[in-house]
Amino acid sequence: MISKPNEHIILLGGGVAGLATGLELARRGRRVTVIEKGPVAGGLAQTFEYETPAGVFRFDIGGHRFHSHKPEIIGWVKDLMGADLLYVPRISRIYLSNDGKAGGKFVDYPLQFPGALSIFSPGQAARILSSYAAATVRNRIDGSGPDVSFEDWVVRRFGRALYEVYFEPYTEKVWGISCQELSADWAAQRISLPSLSEAVKRAISPGAAPPATIISHFWYPRLGFGMIPDRMKSEIERLGGQVILGTGVTSVVPQVEGGFTVTVDDGVGQHQLNADRVISSIPMNFLLASLPADSGSRAVAEDFKLRYRDIILIYLAIKAPQVSSDSWTYFPGRSLLVGRTHEPRNWSPLMTPDGYTSLAAEVFTSQGEPTWEQPDEALVQRAADDLSGIGFMARGSLQQGWVRRVRFAYPVYDIGYADKVKAVHKFLDQWSNLHLVGRTGSFRYMNSDGVIEDALRLADYLTGVRGEYVDVSKTYKVD
Repeated sequence: MISKPNEHIILLGGGVAGLATGLELARRGRRVTVIEKGPVAGGLAQTFEYETPAGVFRFDIGGHRFHSHKPEIIGWVKDLMGADLLYVPRISRIYLSNDGKAGGKFVDYPLQFPGALSIFSPGQAARILSSYAAATVRNRIDGSGPDVSFEDWVVRRFGRALYEVYFEPYTEKVWGISCQELSADWAAQRISLPSLSEAVKRAISPGAAPPATIISHFWYPRLGFGMIPDRMKSEIERLGGQVILGTGVTSVVPQVEGGFTVTVDDGVGQHQLNADRVISSIPMNFLLASLPADSGSRAVAEDFKLRYRDIILIYLAIKAPQVSSDSWTYFPGRSLLVGRTHEPRNWSPLMTPDGYTSLAAEVFTSQGEPTWEQPDEALVQRAADDLSGIGFMARGSLQQGWVRRVRFAYPVYDIGYADKVKAVHKFLDQWSNLHLVGRTGSFRYMNSDGVIEDALRLADYLTGVRGEYVDVSKTYKVD
């Protein structure tokens, strides 16, 4: 149903998805109101500032870089941000060792074959090659049956030996479930090379295009990624729209005559807003809980439970000019608390005071797990001890640390998730003026470029530029 120019659109959630959609609709003459539960705009794309005697340290929630293979999306962000965008080299490494212990190797991530074989011992390299050869022969004999799990997908294409030493440890650390429980969709979206032989072929063919997952540079705002949602908010307000912060959604009630009554709570009291159309970027279970019980939403939420993965962010202020030149560093070892780090100063020199650097360390966990309940001080100390213990950061260089716990950071693609998502979407389709957008809202894993493209495609559909909504996630590949 095409949006009318004078209709009022309420967007639930003030992260990148909600703000980008709201901004694009405001630019096209729609009246928009964005409702955000947090005290600032940005959702998972916020940048936090910590004042210290040395100066200000800035950290994102995780690290959000911007890159797209589509000029339209790059142009949209560059037009929004102007000279505030920096062009940053991407250097990523992974620490491969015996379960994260000292004595391992930092190697390029993702692995580049055939040269990557040299990082393994001769025995490991031989096992990787023989395992790959066996998998190739098996596929030719048995044919290509369906890939159900992440393990199925990777072992079929790369062999079990490389799967066990490289793919399995980090994947299970991130998601907290076995690779047999994780859908093959996750591998298909994340791993661009179809096989080890294709990797070698591309490596030795001078004219071969690099895989989609390998980029050499990315864009990053000079004061942190939070500048992007902040700029979106300002633009929406400049165009006459509203962005209401510190306000949660209590209920979304469809009206007989069309439209919705949205009840919100700003901490002082509850208020009702009328909307001709609602666009949600909040977690699906929150949206279902806000709809009337007699609509069947509670039963749908119970029957088709979707899982999100939480994270803990440990921010370390370090008295040193630099820890490494990496933009990302990955730590698959199960004995290490931290799963991934980035060094904000490598993305913009304004992220730390002069003479200092910092690390944003991500711990993959979920509410209710023992790690989630640990005191902040213990988490900071453990992260520093682990990273210095393997020689990544210097002992004694830690000056201060902070911790943030973040719910609903990643949708979990466990086996069966696609049928659950389809069932929830089908239930919500009964309201033609209720739409989902973004990673969290529609339960589709995308980085910021995919989220912005999703917002633009939804705005195109609602304003009649396109005759149907284009599902970006069906062709999206994560860089």
